[in-house]
Parts: sequence; structure tokens; C-alpha cells
Amino acid sequence: MFDREKFKRLVHYIIARAGRRPGFGSTKLNKALWFADARQYVTDGKAITGAEYTRQTFGPVPRAIMPIREELQREGKIRVTPQRSKFEGTRFESLLTPEEVGFIGNEKQTVDYWVDHIAKDHTAGSISDDSHDYAWEIAKMGETLPYYAYLANRVREPNDEEMEWARQSAARRGL
Repeated sequence: MFDREKFKRLVHYIIARAGRRPGFGSTKLNKALWFADARQYVTDGKAITGAEYTRQTFGPVPRAIMPIREELQREGKIRVTPQRSKFEGTRFESLLTPEEVGFIGNEKQTVDYWVDHIAKDHTAGSISDDSHDYAWEIAKMGETLPYYAYLANRVREPNDEEMEWARQSAARRGL
């Protein structure tokens, strides 16, 4: 179930933690939210916020992100500086200390890991590529991605030895 207030506090928390880091814009914010929510779902059976994510051009995007960003701006909690060119992403700045998110168990550890990993080890392009997994590829544009989609993976093509085994097994069974 979607916890809108927790999602809002989490967006503010992530912006406060990483918004001033070079290159941490909309794409990285969306990916930090997706990977943290999806990973928490996989490990604990419950997402951090329950936000709904949809397939968009650059990967999974939380459906509620734009209204929440606008609300945080109106409340004077964050500043959003739009991109000036196609090569420069949207910039975020936290203007106030975020409220307590209300993390349960290891949620904070999960969020902090993904925020730091994405901020330090990725460009917006590389983290988008990582989020373009099998589930994202087979979903239609705008379609909701279930959290368990995080586990979806391609099955590799069988090698020659495995194909030969399959042919012989099929032949033995008259197939």
C-alpha cells in the first residue's frame, strides 16, 4: 500500500543526502527510489513506500514523483533548478532539514546504500542502463512495474552441449 507521506519524506531525505552531488538529478533520484523500494521488497516482502513505478524512457519512474517534488518546493523544503541544456540535468537542493522518514528495520541502510552507490558509481546514463532490465523491456510505455519485476532476468541461450542433450532427450521421447 502506498504511503504518500513516507514517500514524500523519503524524496526529501534523498535530496538532502545527495542533491548537491555533481550529476545527481532527476534520473538518479528516480533510480535511487526504485532500487531502494524494489530491493527492500525482495529482501523483506514489503517495499519502503509502496510507490507505483511505471516504465518510462529512462527507466522506472515513481508515478507520484512530480506532484511530490512540486509540493516540497511549495513548502520551501527543496529547490529544483531545471536543466539549462540537454546535457545538464535538473539540480536539487534541500533548504530545510528533512523530517524523520520513519524507516523500519534496515530500510535506512538500503536507501543509504542505493543513494551512495548511484551518486558515486554511476552517471545518469549508466544507472538508466542498469534499470533497463528484462521486466522494463517487456513492459509497455507507462505500464506499472511490479516490485517483483526487479528479479526478472533473461534466460541465456543454451550452449551446443545443452542443445544436443535436449535433442537426444526429445528423440528418446519421440518428440
